[in-house]
Order: sequence, then structure tokens, then C-alpha cells
Amino acid sequence: MSTGSLASHTASCSLRSQQHRSAFRPCLKAPGSSRRCRIQVKAEEGGKGDDAFEQRLATLKAAKKQAPYGKSRREEESPSEVKPKGAPAYDFRDETLYWEGPPHRGDLAINIALGTTLLWLPLTFAALGRGIFVNYRFTDRRLSVSTTAPWKTESLDAAYQEIKDVKTVGRGLGFWGDMVVTLRNGDKIELRSLPKFLELRDYILKRREELKAEGSSGQPKSAAKGFA
Repeated sequence: MSTGSLASHTASCSLRSQQHRSAFRPCLKAPGSSRRCRIQVKAEEGGKGDDAFEQRLATLKAAKKQAPYGKSRREEESPSEVKPKGAPAYDFRDETLYWEGPPHRGDLAINIALGTTLLWLPLTFAALGRGIFVNYRFTDRRLSVSTTAPWKTESLDAAYQEIKDVKTVGRGLGFWGDMVVTLRNGDKIELRSLPKFLELRDYILKRREELKAEGSSGQPKSAAKGFA
């Protein structure tokens, strides 16, 4: 290569280097990492512009399951109230509490006593979790099961009009029992170690028929899904 050609090649490389630095310098002034700057320079050199670069960032965020701008991941991951699918919204205002309480303490005591055997330990831990973190609530319009464990927080409500069937099984010589409530959409709600399980079963069935007979006062106010 001749001296003239070498000088021309060197000048051309120097010019391209200056153009690259001039495009990269404004990016260094903006907040963000140098890697993002290099991506931006490449996007601009490819002729796609800022819109294409922002679209790439949005695609990358979606792939990483990041929350959109203005929304936090805590808000998206915060536990919400569990509601039976396909059920209309009912008005629970001015409801009257009938009974509220945790699972029967007799079940907890028996499981703790049997926990001395290693084979019973899983059932003992399950009973401890129910006794500490689970609460049952019955009003004149609905039943509720709430869980407030550190690893699981949820609240399940079911209007009596949505209940199709109620089955119970006695435990602890009849002092408590398990209840399975079947909803019209096929979902089931389990209430374990429930005190007064026979009385509460009869109350559910009674209130269901009364609310159906009330007509407009017992009918849903809107067609929205879920429970209020």
C-alpha cells in the first residue's frame, strides 16, 4: 500500500471514529449505563430512531416480567380477594354477623398431642396453621374464609344464593366437623374443624331459601363478576 493510500485510509478511519464518538457522547450525559448507550447508538446507526429503541426496551421489560411504568411489582403481586368465577355481585351492606371464629381448639389440641409421633407431624403442622391463621365468618348474607399466613393471604366469600349443596362430616365425637360447600358454578369451599358445624349448615340452607324468596332484595344489583 502506497503512502498516499495509507494516509487516506487513516484519515477515513479517524473521521468515522469522530462520528462515532459524537453520537456516543450525548448518550453518556444521559442517566443509565454505558451498555444502554451503546444499544442506543446502534439503534440510531441502524436508522430505527428513538421509537425503535424504546420499543426494544419495552419488549425486554415484558420478557423479564417487569411492571410497566407507574406500577410497582408489589401492587401486581399483592394478594387479592379470591372470588368464585362467574358469580354476580351481591350487596353485602348492612349485613348482620351470625357467628365468627377460628377452627375448633379441640382439633388443635388433639393434633398437638399426637404430634409426639413422627408420623403425625405433618397433620400437626397443618392443624397449627389452621388454628393460627384461618378464620371463619358467617353473616346473614354470606360465609367467608380468610387466611392470613405470611406465605398465603386470601379471603374467600360466597353469597348464600350461590350455594348449591352443603355436606358435613363430624369429628371429635361431634364437637366439631368438616364442611364442604359446593357452589352453583362447581367450585367447592372446605371448612375444616368447624365448630357448630350442624347448626351452621342448617343456617346456611335456611338463609339461602329466605334470600331467594325475598326477590329483589336478595338478587344481584349488577351483572359484574365476582363478589363485592
